[in-house]
Amino acid sequence: MKFKIVCLAMILTVFSGASLATNVDEWVYENTKGDLKVTAGCKDIDVAKKQASTGYRFKKYTTILCNNKGYGWGLEKVVDKGTVTCEKCDGDYEDEEKYRCYMKDVELQCRQVTR
Repeated sequence: MKFKIVCLAMILTVFSGASLATNVDEWVYENTKGDLKVTAGCKDIDVAKKQASTGYRFKKYTTILCNNKGYGWGLEKVVDKGTVTCEKCDGDYEDEEKYRCYMKDVELQCRQVTR
């Protein structure tokens, strides 16, 4: 039993140095265009526009848009931020001026390591 474990350890040691990965400096770039998700909840128009177009939420959903291309794709840069589009809320907010906004036609440059 110990002999088998020692042999297995030696085999793993011999083959652990072999790296089949490509050079990390070789990238494939591709542009993609799409719309980001609508903001959660109904807010005043200024707050909804700011929340849709800047900050953590914008960065998160642009990254997700590139990740949806497939395995290994990531965000390189934002080429065009697009336009802010707002919709008036229905239902409980009909009497108030509340809106939900999203970014339309955002253009991104996505990248993936060469396979």
